[in-house]
Amino acid sequence: MTNDGDGMGNERWRAWRDDTPALTQYAYMNSGFSGPKRRATHAAVQERLDLELMHGSTTRFALDDRFELADRYRQTMGRLLGGASPDEIAITGNTTEGINIITNGLEVTSADSIITTDVEHGSGIVPAYYLRERTGCEVVIVPIDAQDSPGQAMESFVSSMGAANGNVKLVILSEISYSTGQLLPLKAIVDETHRRGGHVVVDGAQTAGHIPIDVRDTNVDFYAIPSHKWLCGPDGMGALYVREDLIPLVAPMKVAGRSAASYDFAGNFEPERERITKYELTTTSTPLIAGTLEAAEWFLDSGPEAVLARAQELNRYAEGRFGRIEGVSVVSPRHDSTRTGLFCFVVDDLPAADVNAFLQAEAKVVCRSVAEFNSVRLSLHAFNTEAEVDLAAETVERAIREGIPDDVEPAFPPAIFAGRGP
Repeated sequence: MTNDGDGMGNERWRAWRDDTPALTQYAYMNSGFSGPKRRATHAAVQERLDLELMHGSTTRFALDDRFELADRYRQTMGRLLGGASPDEIAITGNTTEGINIITNGLEVTSADSIITTDVEHGSGIVPAYYLRERTGCEVVIVPIDAQDSPGQAMESFVSSMGAANGNVKLVILSEISYSTGQLLPLKAIVDETHRRGGHVVVDGAQTAGHIPIDVRDTNVDFYAIPSHKWLCGPDGMGALYVREDLIPLVAPMKVAGRSAASYDFAGNFEPERERITKYELTTTSTPLIAGTLEAAEWFLDSGPEAVLARAQELNRYAEGRFGRIEGVSVVSPRHDSTRTGLFCFVVDDLPAADVNAFLQAEAKVVCRSVAEFNSVRLSLHAFNTEAEVDLAAETVERAIREGIPDDVEPAFPPAIFAGRGP
């Protein structure tokens, strides 16, 4: 890729920026929270809404379009996940729903151990704790340092699994940690878990639209992803991959007609065991399916490997730029083997939430803070630029030099992070 000074040597990234109105007025570096939408994604949602407006939602024309979109959705999510069959893809509302389908549907007892890490989102650690509350199982938390190499991370997993008192039943982990930006060695973790007779469910909130995913190569059991983060699709959509041979093993915890193989009103009932659709309830928003499809196809056409390479390039640039600021420590991974588009830094003597608020109020830099590490996190997507990184760095330098006024409005309303939200 040639670099013409703004990091936009790749015309694809220029086209992405040109089709994303929010980028004309914000240095938007928060795709790990929720990505900015392209006009084409908005248009796909609007087109389906217009179809429903003109034809109604239940005419044959509208229903044929609805089911065709749902079929395409499963096929496209299967491609995004590395070649999964449409018969292994459940349509969900978000990553968290997918994780909960697995944690609530697997049979877990007090003799089992649930393995997770100390860099998980609440959508991973809280389901683990609820399993412990409900079943009496053990929860084992693997310590992970952001600067761990893949080998060091594996040593921590092997040591923690070996120290577990129960049978290793389920590993719940993020392939990319939301709090540190670290890429974990998924294939090695899956192999070790399978060797011990357990299963792995992946929180893919930070991977879909960010890195290549290959459920076949890693042989992972379950993988949950969202639409609205790095894919830059609509809120309220996601997908769950369940390896086909494991579908009968995971019972649906929320049920409706698709969860039944047959039933009548004389007391006869046969639960559905084999089909992925047993995890889906009733109506799903077809306009959101249409928008997510467009966003996912754009990402796939852009090239997942190229997207990751550009994100890592920006991360390396940010590391160099912020590393020169006195009073700032870079805390995200510095190894290319674990580096992603998530870049995290700490400012001495300044609360990260205040730095985040100052960045948005003073320079229209949109990012987020991570309470666990008092860090600021930039999500550096392929469409971001070195100039935006420079703007963020210059604004941080100003905050250090001049201080942050007491009246700077928080970047997000308090309710957003109640219970450690997105």
